[in-house]
Amino acid sequence: MQVLGLCRFSYLGHGGFKVMHETLDERRAYLYAPARMEDRFRQFEAITLPSVAGQTDPDFKFLVVIGECFPDSYRARLEGLVRDVPQVRISAYPPLRHRTAMAQALDDHRHDIDAPCLQFRLDDDDGMARDFVARYREVAADTEALWRKHPAVAVDFNTGYVFRCVQRGIEVSPFQFAYSAIALGVIVAPGHREGIMHFGHHKLWTVMPTITVPGEDMMLRGHNDFNDSRAKPGAKQFRYQPLDADEEAYFKARFNIDNARVREIFSAPPP
Repeated sequence: MQVLGLCRFSYLGHGGFKVMHETLDERRAYLYAPARMEDRFRQFEAITLPSVAGQTDPDFKFLVVIGECFPDSYRARLEGLVRDVPQVRISAYPPLRHRTAMAQALDDHRHDIDAPCLQFRLDDDDGMARDFVARYREVAADTEALWRKHPAVAVDFNTGYVFRCVQRGIEVSPFQFAYSAIALGVIVAPGHREGIMHFGHHKLWTVMPTITVPGEDMMLRGHNDFNDSRAKPGAKQFRYQPLDADEEAYFKARFNIDNARVREIFSAPPP
């Protein structure tokens, strides 16, 4: 079973963000503003990339999708960050509809349409447990009889933490949420193409069978000044707590997140 992960990294396209813009030029200015990009890179380096690099099952690809107009200086910085993570592939696409571009990226890296494809997505400010790929593959193997009967089946690991990164390190709040975009996968059956980017993640349960796996800390959902979910009216507010020494050790073992490194990244002045 091929495992493909997807990360949209400030991709310039139509749709995909709750912050709306009238033109692509306005969106380009918003996406590539220095303050926003600095935040994106810090979140990605401190949280997302370590959780990808630390997977106990290394047999997967992680697609980082950017726009064709992604500035050269930012691309060089991104390539430098992912150089030592062999699962990462950076792919550039023109300004298409958001879901069209993301689905195309997955199709372009799927090696066999006649084999099952385990797809997942991860935003550039989110993280996943080190055993996410291993557990996802295990659940898929255990439920083969189900996904052999359907074009697609969702797998939802719905437990973890909401977090924010500050100069003193990561601060967290326990979190359980159904069909969040993090630690959520779609098993695409052999011969089928419609996968995780063809449907809204909150509505997967309306279009396909779903498997819910509670009780395992699998997801880290980022909240920060540029987090898209904060654009929603009435977005929930969380009570964050810093990690103590035992929790720091747990986060390192569970998510491959080094709180000392988080402090270093978020205390450094912009380059």
